Amino acid sequence: MKKFVFMFDGQGAFKPGIGKELYDTYRPARDIIDTSSQILGYDLTAHLWKDQASETSSKTSIAQPAISAVSLAYAAALKDLGLTADVSLGHSLGEITAVVHCGIVSFDDGMKIIQKRGEVMERGGKQGTMMAVININEKQLSDMCQRATDEVGEPVVVANINAPNQIVISGSQEGIKMVAQQVAQHQGKGIPLRVGGAWHSPYLTDAAHEFAEFLETITFQKPVSKFYSVVEQTVLNDPQAIKESLAKQMLAQVHWITAVHNLVALHYLRFLEIGPSNILKNLVGKIDANLNVETVAVYPDLEKLIQNLP
Repeated sequence: MKKFVFMFDGQGAFKPGIGKELYDTYRPARDIIDTSSQILGYDLTAHLWKDQASETSSKTSIAQPAISAVSLAYAAALKDLGLTADVSLGHSLGEITAVVHCGIVSFDDGMKIIQKRGEVMERGGKQGTMMAVININEKQLSDMCQRATDEVGEPVVVANINAPNQIVISGSQEGIKMVAQQVAQHQGKGIPLRVGGAWHSPYLTDAAHEFAEFLETITFQKPVSKFYSVVEQTVLNDPQAIKESLAKQMLAQVHWITAVHNLVALHYLRFLEIGPSNILKNLVGKIDANLNVETVAVYPDLEKLIQNLP
């Protein structure tokens, strides 16, 4: 039996125009996006491919529901064509999308959770920024971040461990500039990221608290399909444990390498990125070149994708 892993995209996957061809081609996808508009209280298509799409990436409160809705639309179209996941996980925002996909919360509640997450993060993280670092190992980079934190007096942390040669740091702008200088001295490379704030850093402490309180108003239930928690690095089945993991998720480090290795150890060898990018496909390829990895983003014809999957 083929054991597919569905990987749901994070906020960085947004670009104007996403979802348009999907919406026009597949009725289940159109239903997901239209229903999302009703729940969110605005026309989501305007922020995906119409007049306001060029501004979406700069508005976390809009970009997060936009990415999640398109990702869930892809999943709905695939299900209609007969392809489902044996286990699902997500990168940062994608972890919440995976929770919705796995039926742990209702679709209505799921979109409200994602909307709330985007709103509190947009308010809470603006004073910081993020930077991708290439060719510096985790221990070196963590030490650099600690030195910058101590000297500047503001936090800089390792936020995402994405691949063996790609780690993302998050925190104060001054501190990240200082780390960038250290990275260059050690023959590494720092790439500033165009993000709305310092995600997965202590700057979001108040936002995480508000988000956790909101989660307490939502009913969680056992997953309909397997959910892998990147926060806890295991498959979670208990609704309360999943809720608690999401309450921690905004501040937690995203250790993507560990997640992929753990899934491989469970004999999952086929990974499919569910969302409008190939970011996760590329990361998994860097982690383990022997895995079968695809992305829906480059297949306007999802039936052809299904035929091509090993």
